[in-house]
Order: sequence, then C-alpha cells, then structure tokens
Amino acid sequence: MLSIVQIVSGTEGTPWTREQRQCVLEIRSEHKLNDPTSFSILMHDLPDRRGVRHRLLATGRKVAVLVRPKNQGEWHVLFQGKVSEVEEHHTQGGVGSTILYRGMDIRTIMAARSYTGAWSGQVDAVMKHLIEQDFSEHAVDAPENNELDEEENPLGQNSNNLDFLRTQAIAFGHNFWVSYARVPEEAPGLGSLNPLDDSEPSVTITPKIHWARSPYFEEVGAPPAGSAGTAAADAAAQALPGIGGEDSGPISFKVHIDQASCPNVTAFEVMSEGSSVQTMHEQSGGQTSPGVPSPPTNPLAPPPDDDTPGVHFVPRVVQPGEDDVQVNEALEQERSFDRKVKLSTTMAMLKRLCLPNELATLEGVPEAVANKLFRISESTHVIRIDGHWVDAVLESDGREYGAADEDGLADATGGLA
Repeated sequence: MLSIVQIVSGTEGTPWTREQRQCVLEIRSEHKLNDPTSFSILMHDLPDRRGVRHRLLATGRKVAVLVRPKNQGEWHVLFQGKVSEVEEHHTQGGVGSTILYRGMDIRTIMAARSYTGAWSGQVDAVMKHLIEQDFSEHAVDAPENNELDEEENPLGQNSNNLDFLRTQAIAFGHNFWVSYARVPEEAPGLGSLNPLDDSEPSVTITPKIHWARSPYFEEVGAPPAGSAGTAAADAAAQALPGIGGEDSGPISFKVHIDQASCPNVTAFEVMSEGSSVQTMHEQSGGQTSPGVPSPPTNPLAPPPDDDTPGVHFVPRVVQPGEDDVQVNEALEQERSFDRKVKLSTTMAMLKRLCLPNELATLEGVPEAVANKLFRISESTHVIRIDGHWVDAVLESDGREYGAADEDGLADATGGLA
C-alpha cells in the first residue's frame, strides 16, 4: 500500500507520513454516475503500546486519496472529500482498536447553498453561476434547449445547489461528475519518504466540476456508421477524466482470452444483453394495451370506483419534438443503455484508473456485448495491504466500436484498442 497510495488532508493539503500511512488498514470508495462518491478509511487507532493515537481526521476535515496506476509517474486523485462520520472500535488495553472515517466527495459542499425561485436566460449560464459559487474549475455544456424565457418556461429551483445541479443534469440528458488534475510525482512530500527540511510539505488538489454531456456521446470510440472526424474525437478524449497521453482511449477489459494476451479481469457477469423491457404503458387509468398485464394493485387499498382518479407517471418534458409532440429525450437516452455487465479487476492488472464516465471495450465476451463501446456507470475501489481491487458496472446503448464505415475507413479513433 505504501508505494501505490498517498493521503493528503487538511485545508493546506498536508501529505501523511510513511508511519501514518502504515496505520491504514483499508480504503474504500464507491463511485456512481451523477452521484457524490462515498468513501471510508479504516485505521489502527492505537497501533502499539506507546499509547500514541493517530487521530488524523475529524468531522468536516478534508481528505484526498492519491493512487498511482504504475510504479512511477504522476499521481491520480481517486477522490477528495470531507469526513462526515467517525466510528471507533475499542479493544481491551487499546492495542488493536480501530477508527473508521466515512465521508462524501467534495461536491457535497454545494449542498450548503440553497435557493428558492426561478431562473431565466440560458441554462448553461445558470449552472456555471451555481458551480462558481464553490469551484473555479468547471466544464459546462449547453443543452439543445438552452433558452429560458422568464414568462414561458422559467427554470424553478427549490432545493440546495447540489441536488439542483444533479437533477437538472439528468433532466437535460447530461451527466454530473468531478475530475481532478493529476499531481506531479515530485510534489513536496510525495517524491521522497521524508522532507529534506523542516518546512511543512503541501499538495494542491484541484477538482473540476462537470455538468456536461457524457463523453460516451462525443464521438469517441465508435460513432454512428458513416461518421468521421478525428479532431473531434481527439478533443473529446482529452476532456475525459483520467484519459489522455500514453493511456488515452477506452479501457480494454480482456476476459476470456489466451493467457499470452494478458487477461485483466478476474470475474465477469452479463447483467443485460440488450433485451427490450417495457417500463411504461401507453395508456393510463386502468386501460392497458393488448398482451400487457395490468399493474399490480395494493390489496390493502379500498376498491376503486368511477370517481377514483387514474394515477400514472408523467416524465418531465425536456425537449419538444416535431409537430409539437412532447418527447422526453433524456429519459429515452437513459433507457437505451440496455446492455450491462459487471466485472472485477485489480489496479495492478489494469494499470488505469477506473471511474464513472470512462469509456471501455470488452474482449473475449459473449457476442451480445462484444464489439460494443461501454461507459463505466459504477466502480468500487478497495485498497488494502494486499493490493488495489476494483469492481465495475459497464453500460452500453449498443453502438459498435472499431467497425469500418461504408468506404472501409476506420472509425474516428483510428482503431484504438
């Protein structure tokens, strides 16, 4: 753990010493698309009989975990957040006692600001304004229906900024995530085991908030048949969190392949192969389409009568379609991700940081999910003395990856794998 992990805490970004990191038993972080990352750090509270406690964190204190996918090079920020809970476990005599710190990622500081009212103007300008109250670095995309009219369609807010930004990203077909600038290997306190002077080392963690269209749709990997544009693909690839440079392009998960090709997946499960599932009836109020079973009723509810109103789900309208037909494109976009797989791997095998919105491809898998471009929707990282373990859920809407167009030319990625 000592060679692959660094921990930085406090407002000054103070890196932990080797002795302090030796007290860490486990680091766990759970990352989900659009949701704040949750994390926990389990430590020895009283590591020896000298009676020295390592209370390095407290409620409200900032902490960041840095990992290095390879033995040398830049440090990648796995997460930065604030501690929200402290749990102590004591044993007789003290030795063997542990302390568990839990928290959420740095985006949660936006939950401290709330607003009740309506916004007009442009959607992207509203989102930039809300983010800039807490973060200087951001990437905000304008949705197709970007104009807000004060009289016709103002955008109402009655919640804290964090919830509003997240729900509006989903409603407009965007995603809401955070990325971090990489930290140089020679940063003070990280490049050597001990500082050379008495000055306090400091590491700067720079988060960037994304309220943007998923990189999955930015023509990286496999665009629709017949499209091209390497410039657009290269620009989008550079915008991906954790992607760029020598490890650019989608992560390649190799499952059932020859050992000489270096498989890097320890467990694999197909959760959905793309079968269509009807999630909402065309009609409401007790009427159903032929062949569609009626929704289950609550046996404890009173029997309906003629005056009982029909209750059904009406999704938020995101964008008007042709002939004034209202279509929830964001909802349809999410429903299109009907191919899902779950896998397990390790950082040592992958040599890449696996986080939501990263792109991925699969090798040696069933035909239903082969040659498809995926995006990571969930990832769980567990770091212990025996290694860095990763579980991930991948999803796809079925677009092909690496296919040639009608002229026999490679796709926009130039055949990256």
